[in-house]
Amino acid sequence: MESLKKKYNNLPLRKFFVISVLFTICFVAALSGMVIFGCTAFRHYLLPDPNAVYLTIERTLSDGSTVTSVQLFEFDDDPQKFAQLVSDQKEQNTVLDEKYSIQKIEKSYDTMGPRRKLAYQSCGVIMAAFPAVSSIIGILLCGLYFYKRKLAEPLKLLSDATAKIASKDLDFSIQYGFNDEMGALCQSFEHMRMALYENNKILWKMLEERKLMQASIAHDLRNPIAIIEGYTEYLQLNLPNGKLSIQRILRISDNLNKAAKRLEYYTESIRRINQLEDVELNLKETPVLEFVKDIEDDFSVIASGLNIHLIVTHDLQDCLVKLDGAVVYRILENVFGNAMRFAKEKITISFSINEQNLLISVSDDGCGFPDDILKNKSNLLLPKPKEDGHMGIGLTISRILCQKHGGNLELSNHNGATVKIIIGI
Repeated sequence: MESLKKKYNNLPLRKFFVISVLFTICFVAALSGMVIFGCTAFRHYLLPDPNAVYLTIERTLSDGSTVTSVQLFEFDDDPQKFAQLVSDQKEQNTVLDEKYSIQKIEKSYDTMGPRRKLAYQSCGVIMAAFPAVSSIIGILLCGLYFYKRKLAEPLKLLSDATAKIASKDLDFSIQYGFNDEMGALCQSFEHMRMALYENNKILWKMLEERKLMQASIAHDLRNPIAIIEGYTEYLQLNLPNGKLSIQRILRISDNLNKAAKRLEYYTESIRRINQLEDVELNLKETPVLEFVKDIEDDFSVIASGLNIHLIVTHDLQDCLVKLDGAVVYRILENVFGNAMRFAKEKITISFSINEQNLLISVSDDGCGFPDDILKNKSNLLLPKPKEDGHMGIGLTISRILCQKHGGNLELSNHNGATVKIIIGI
């Protein structure tokens, strides 16, 4: 019984509506038939019996008075009842004259009394109006039942969800228990909400990381600016007095030039990161083995120039993958360039495919990533500039490009630095 009820509730809207309408039609027709049959039977009861007659006896007595009596007889009645028509001897002595008349009852509305006429008319009105009125009521009740059973709850859920989304509240879920069209609509709405929720989380995280990155860069800009301001004030105080030698002036100018180049490098880094937001992926079907071979050929030339041994491994089949080759090459170029700076003897690049992702691991035998970088390995923060002037901007750019390609970039240390590149294919 419970399974049948569940199956009925999970019917598609059209089938549920058709069944409800058919049930309503059958119920209204049965009820109307019962009412019409009852009214017909009652009207038949109200009409006179066409098989009956009225016997009227009019007697004139010896004193001149007249006595009239009326009796109802059925044609089927026992003839012995007519013995009543024979007067006894005593009565015959006083009756001067007797007249008999028979009136057959017509099955006619005009022969009924006022009350019977009112009841007869009322039955006729009921017989005519009840089917129409019950049909209208049945349609209204059927529509109301269909709305409350199939539409009211999901519409309320969707209305409340729309209001929450409009108020930027995505921390809720839509639960509807039936597997009909409205259930599918609620499920699609829930998927949309989850997608918006995840996108908002990613966007919020990116905005927070961008704020932190900008704050970090602003902090790093203070050093070269402070150096330039300090040297300019120093020159303003000492040049007019002729206290500075040519060598000292040249040294100060050289330091000012280095500080200016650092400022230029910072601003260029910011410009490059901002430009990544406008990068559009050009996805193409690419032979994966051919792509790996091109990477190996290009990077081998670079590695051999610095006496670094490059090892490229893979467990790939000869298949096509959908990716933006230029973007993936740029990611690898940045990561490989960073590994080249710290590698002692060798760099290992391995390729594999896991589900819908191309996995690329770049490892070197250097000293590994500093702890401050690993602590913020999931952020877009720029590391502080090193003594050689490098800011690690390549890793930041690579991470952003990986995310645009549906993947990510992960940092770890395993006998050196390891960068795991995840590319959505």
